[in-house]
Amino acid sequence: MNKRRVALICLLALVALALAWAQFGGVSFDRNPYGKAIKETFEIIQQNYLKPLDKKQQEKILEGGITGLVSALDDPFTSYSPPVDVHIREEDVNGEFFGIGVQIAPANPDGTGAKIVNVFRGGPAYEAGLRIGDVIVEVDGEDVSKMPLYDIVAKIRGPKDTKVTLGIRRSGANAVLKFEIIRRKIEIVSVSKAMLPGKVGYVAIETFLNIKVNDQLHQAINDLKAQGAEKLILDLRDNGGGLLDQGCQVGDAFLKSGVIVYTRDRKSTRAYCEAGPRVYWDGPMVVLVNHGSASASEIVSGALQDDGRAKIIGEQTFGKGVGQNVFTLANGGELTLVTFEWLTPKKRSIHEKGITPDIEVRDNRFPTPVAFEGLGAKPGSKIKVVIDGKTYTAVADKDGKFSFSEELPPRKLSDVQGEALVDVDHDAILKKALEVLNTQASGTFQKLPATSGSESGAMLILTESGKWLLILPAEI
Repeated sequence: MNKRRVALICLLALVALALAWAQFGGVSFDRNPYGKAIKETFEIIQQNYLKPLDKKQQEKILEGGITGLVSALDDPFTSYSPPVDVHIREEDVNGEFFGIGVQIAPANPDGTGAKIVNVFRGGPAYEAGLRIGDVIVEVDGEDVSKMPLYDIVAKIRGPKDTKVTLGIRRSGANAVLKFEIIRRKIEIVSVSKAMLPGKVGYVAIETFLNIKVNDQLHQAINDLKAQGAEKLILDLRDNGGGLLDQGCQVGDAFLKSGVIVYTRDRKSTRAYCEAGPRVYWDGPMVVLVNHGSASASEIVSGALQDDGRAKIIGEQTFGKGVGQNVFTLANGGELTLVTFEWLTPKKRSIHEKGITPDIEVRDNRFPTPVAFEGLGAKPGSKIKVVIDGKTYTAVADKDGKFSFSEELPPRKLSDVQGEALVDVDHDAILKKALEVLNTQASGTFQKLPATSGSESGAMLILTESGKWLLILPAEI
């Protein structure tokens, strides 16, 4: 386990919970009637169920009990991760793994399946001929078309120099295509850069869930300086956060002094981290955010806003202002538990409120797809809807139900890691950022007035329980 991550998330052993499940001998379980009922339920199933339970079934039942405990908290930011997911997350945090060099997203509306959304140039998948838009339907002969995304990731990643065989469904192909690919070391590059007109450097941070983010940011800024950058755009749009220490280090890269973030738990409020003497960039800058900017992204943007260091441009951010500790369980799984909240340097709470931009601009990069549904139509009939002169057609099923969801063209991504793909003409927030920077005098900043009190790719899926589940693209 990386020491920096240990310092960040206070990785602890949750031995008591493990013993409670394994032996049901904990004091709280023995004295509480519901605790006793959990023990009794498991014993009754084990002794009386029609079919004897094997070890795998017993473990599945016990794991279901853990999941039930966690879900009963009804907290969207508290979760249980089974051992296979923990392994993937550890690789993501460390910023490297052995795989094939593509980025995948769910292929199905329910978050299952895998569709390739980017193929990194020079990687094993690129050399084998995989393409953006390919749908992975088989891994080593096993059907994965309805499998959860991260289960597919676990099957494709593997030991160095080993072979994985993928079955691909490709548009225009009549049969499933087979590709044999040798796994190689893949580095996760979470920071990309570009030079824009007017000597403006552009840096985008995709996620903070990578211990190499700060180092990658430092390198990107140095490269932009070497190319003559005099002003900077920091893009945190659609960055859902990650490691708290990486958020602190990124904030420190632009601030000369002062608290970056406070944390508040049951007992106290304290300064978690403060800016030091090192600064990667001290020139004019702005920060871009949108509704998908959350957690560590809000820590960084909130710190720069409170200090008056940079204007925040874009949309109201997500509002994820609580932090979690990660507890390792006896089965190798992890409990991610909300234990504190964080506050901006002016002690503004952002949970369920977010960061309000200094300049609000709607993010117009991704149009909203047309979707409609209904019932009562004649089975097999066609239902046509005309919007702005364009006709959309749905076909009723045998029960007279119909639905339509527009499939938008895939988002254009750079196939070279570390190089950003930007489109100023079709990006309203980025265009406004350039306008603001062009009106700033080099090296001058205006402090924001003090305030008191509180101020106000990925796939979102509404689950059967009524909760929103955010599924992010993954690299394999």
